[in-house]
Amino acid sequence: MFGLTAIEVFLVIVAIFIVVYWITPQKFSWLPFLLVTVLFAVLAFNITPYDSDDLSRYFKALNEMRVEGYDGLQRYIREDQFDFDTYRVAAYYVYFLSKLSNNHWLPFTTMFIVYGLGFYCIYKASVRFNVNKIHLFLASMFFISTYWYYDTVSGTRNGLAFAVAFACSYQHLVERKHFILCYIGYVLAALTHSAGILPVLLVIVTELTLNTSGKFLNFVFVFSISGGGVLIRYLSEVSDNDFIQSMAGKAENHGLGDSLETGTMFRVNITVLLIVTILLIYVSYYFLNSDYTSSLKRLYKYASSTVYFMIGCMLSGLIFVRFARWILPLIGALLFMIGMQIQRNQINKEGLTKLTYYSPTKQSIRIKTRSAAYIIYVAYTAVHFWYLCNGSSLYWIMF
Repeated sequence: MFGLTAIEVFLVIVAIFIVVYWITPQKFSWLPFLLVTVLFAVLAFNITPYDSDDLSRYFKALNEMRVEGYDGLQRYIREDQFDFDTYRVAAYYVYFLSKLSNNHWLPFTTMFIVYGLGFYCIYKASVRFNVNKIHLFLASMFFISTYWYYDTVSGTRNGLAFAVAFACSYQHLVERKHFILCYIGYVLAALTHSAGILPVLLVIVTELTLNTSGKFLNFVFVFSISGGGVLIRYLSEVSDNDFIQSMAGKAENHGLGDSLETGTMFRVNITVLLIVTILLIYVSYYFLNSDYTSSLKRLYKYASSTVYFMIGCMLSGLIFVRFARWILPLIGALLFMIGMQIQRNQINKEGLTKLTYYSPTKQSIRIKTRSAAYIIYVAYTAVHFWYLCNGSSLYWIMF
């Protein structure tokens, strides 16, 4: 494209986003988000997938459904290819896109939805919590840097299910609007891919334990994955439900120890979890002691539940990786920009000296270390962006 490699086009898109963002007035900050979403989708449209990518198999399905029409869709469901007999939403998603003349509209649509929903959550939070331009920018760059672009393109259903689930979670827990649409979104996510049920279950856990805390609950989260695996296997033995059987198959294929990774990619995912966990601890004071207590308490609970769940499923490779690559980037972005903005508001209102020397110890420590918090967040974003372009799956992207 334009004589550039795919990775070079990705870098140009990010550069365009940065320039447009800083020349756009704050009240129109949605414009650079829309622009970068479209550009990422256009890049996906022009990608040539590898034969080993799921996307190549979806291209084959698109070609066959385009020829066979609705009968082709029914054949795929009947033969349970891609588990379409259980995950009908994914089946109809591919079928409807087969009506378009070019297979590449599939990755275009997927990436438009995924990045559109991600930036929607970031933008809505920036408006709701009056986040300034610098905090919004740093959060956006963290999202871009730590989100695994090519994994989403090549896998299609995984990233799509997680994006829909998280967007509905944000709308449900923070904005507290359009609940019916959120419930519909949860169902769509769960019926798009087997992994889609996990972020939805975390929303349920968040609601049920909103006013509960303590070491015992954290212990339960840490070991939830093994207990969940036992429960799923038991249900598969006493039930012939297709959804349960599909979940049991995934649990068996990716159970404790079976898919443990030790390579660089896995270690990078560990560092993302570490950074988000440190950030969660740092901003906890502001999330639990602010004028937005109700909505921020729900978001904080969801974030902490996700972190503890990920610690519990660290040995279950694919589950851990999916959350690290598709949920943590958005959680990290929201925690930083909201928490640091509340801190900035308090400094502007009460003064730096008063907060540093006369505020409660927990707040005073955070004020004294705020420069370090900025440096760590920015430095990690930059390092991960370098890794994204030089070591992650994005390195394999090609036209």
